[in-house]
Amino acid sequence: MSHTALTGPVHPEGPHPGRCNAPDTFGISCDTSAWLEPAGEQATHRQAARVALTRLEERYRDGALPFLTVLHSGPSARDYLDVGRRFSRDAELVVHCGCGGSLHAGRAFVAAATGASSHPATTRPQVAFAESIDPEACAQLRRTLDQVGQEHVYSVIVSKSGHTTETLALFAMLLEWYSETLEPEAIRERTICLTEAGPSPLRALAQARGIPILEVPSDVGGRFAAFTVSGLLPAAIRANGLGPHEPDVLAGGRAVLAHAFPREGLSPAAQSAAALAAFHERHGTGTLVTLAYTGAMEPLQTWYRQLVAESLGKGRRGFTPVTALGTDDEHSQLQLWLDGPPGQMFTLLRSGTARDVQLPTDLPGYPSWFPRRLGSLWHAHADATRASLAAAGRPVRTFTFARRSQAAYGALMAHLMLETVLVADLLGIDPFGQPAVEETKERIVQILTKGAR
Repeated sequence: MSHTALTGPVHPEGPHPGRCNAPDTFGISCDTSAWLEPAGEQATHRQAARVALTRLEERYRDGALPFLTVLHSGPSARDYLDVGRRFSRDAELVVHCGCGGSLHAGRAFVAAATGASSHPATTRPQVAFAESIDPEACAQLRRTLDQVGQEHVYSVIVSKSGHTTETLALFAMLLEWYSETLEPEAIRERTICLTEAGPSPLRALAQARGIPILEVPSDVGGRFAAFTVSGLLPAAIRANGLGPHEPDVLAGGRAVLAHAFPREGLSPAAQSAAALAAFHERHGTGTLVTLAYTGAMEPLQTWYRQLVAESLGKGRRGFTPVTALGTDDEHSQLQLWLDGPPGQMFTLLRSGTARDVQLPTDLPGYPSWFPRRLGSLWHAHADATRASLAAAGRPVRTFTFARRSQAAYGALMAHLMLETVLVADLLGIDPFGQPAVEETKERIVQILTKGAR
């Protein structure tokens, strides 16, 4: 079994079967023994990954990769720490409105902070993420808001472009709701907008109401914005303000970046990128399945799904990302995964937990091997699924968290962003931008413009 530490030095020749490095500083280990091909069979792709890694390092040193540069410089909107401290202190509920990259990283960091707490249900403030404009979902949100009350609800409104229709609609709804009982000054105290510089509907509305604005960098796409104010503000709020300190997600990301460009050999991200490129060469547009063995990791899966889909799905190339939940999807998809057509790679996400359930002993009819703790059964399912996938010849890797934390999530997300950019280089894809999506946004405006006549 091969374990790779994401934030430590890498052996020049990469991981070896039987070599077991200690988990990294933040308690993450990655079992890649059934993911990486033997070096001899993957020599061409590993050599190409080494060249791609050199190109990536040159761009980083030249300041041409702002999603990495921000790890050291920190967000330009330093006031986010003051906002996070105030919202954490005064709010009972923070409503975070955004879509896609403006929401997923922050939602993952909030989930990580919740997992790190011994009493997550009592940790204040609660953070609710609103992205859907489904009328029924919005009605449910309104009921939740009414239960808490205008005095105790604070809002974070995020749209990088300032034109996102869903976010604009949710912002308008919140302003109307606040106005039922609060004066304009009280609304301003409870609301913050995050958007890039330049004119936009969101900026215009915020300025008209005197609502504060924190600027997000225009040169960092939403799915790469985890370490900008878009991701860091909700991380700070959920970590109870942090005082003057930066969120731990930055420490995790920086630790990965410190070992991203080794003098010899390949970094963990480059090793995985070579494996992905080799798989794409054999199977074309394959499927990347992320199987989480805890529902609390769903926000991390959703963030990764967007990263893969928007970065690599271009020019009829790339991968199709799929999210699944263990043990649920063992009963619905495992047959396909093990005995269906090839073309699937698997990433398992596992985490230790402070909670377990004692099962009754000496139950009539139960087999003697049946476990006495629920955690033992849970881990047995994950172990068996991973072993079955490997035995069926499916590439599978496992990220195991000793415990969920913001630092651990920051480290893994930095690793996956580096990996994705390197895969894009190997496949001849531009990982930045999403030109096809822009066409649909334009059609939405056209439809609404016709309907307004």
